[in-house]
Amino acid sequence: MGIVTEYGPIDVGVRVEFPAEIYTQIEEVMYDAKLRVRTPSYDDMVRTFCTNPRGFVVKESYDDFTLVNGHAENDEKTENTNFALLSHIELTDPVEDTTEYGRAIAKLATTIGGGRPIIQRLKDMKSGHRSTADRLRRAMISPTLTDVTPGDISMALPDRVVVNLVEGLEQLNAIIPGLTSDNTFIYAPEIKFYDTRYPVSPAMETIIPGFYVAGDASGHCRGIVYSAVSGLIAARHMRQIAQGSAVKLKEKRA
Repeated sequence: MGIVTEYGPIDVGVRVEFPAEIYTQIEEVMYDAKLRVRTPSYDDMVRTFCTNPRGFVVKESYDDFTLVNGHAENDEKTENTNFALLSHIELTDPVEDTTEYGRAIAKLATTIGGGRPIIQRLKDMKSGHRSTADRLRRAMISPTLTDVTPGDISMALPDRVVVNLVEGLEQLNAIIPGLTSDNTFIYAPEIKFYDTRYPVSPAMETIIPGFYVAGDASGHCRGIVYSAVSGLIAARHMRQIAQGSAVKLKEKRA
């Protein structure tokens, strides 16, 4: 039909878990705060995503790799809060295939983790030490995801991403005091694929009139709220076109 796609960016990072108490003041203002920082070393954008106050870290299993994610429940609460911390990655000519790049990172992390996600204390990650089960037990909280492998995340993720994540956490500690304490766990990998992107108009319409691509599949959204908004934008434009056609038909009949 002549509609082309292009490679979009991906977000590569980790799931951060910490005592719920230190997030309480922010939670009272915004349940799922979206925080963005620029890292000093590379000037890359790092953002938080999908915060789950008193929630759970969970595993996502795919055919050839394993990722982590998070959710919260109405009836069951934990003593921990978690969010994704993601480093934004865009590739340019001649290497643009962010899909394969992201999958390669996920496969490597899964290999190092023995088929399971890797967990590491932030303290160990910053000091260059591999976490062990004994080191994890020294924290004042318990991980909500136990089907994990204690390890060294710096062996699984690109160095630039690790530097970005550590620097991002240090900046966020000014907003969430205690975030960089010895009681923070890091799980890897968490990867958000937005890598198939369709060129569309501001109304989410493709080069073919009347053919719209909206939602996560469009490659232009970052989460369920923006996905829903893109659908509203497309629907309103469709309604405008339909109303205009109806007026023209009425005038023609008149």
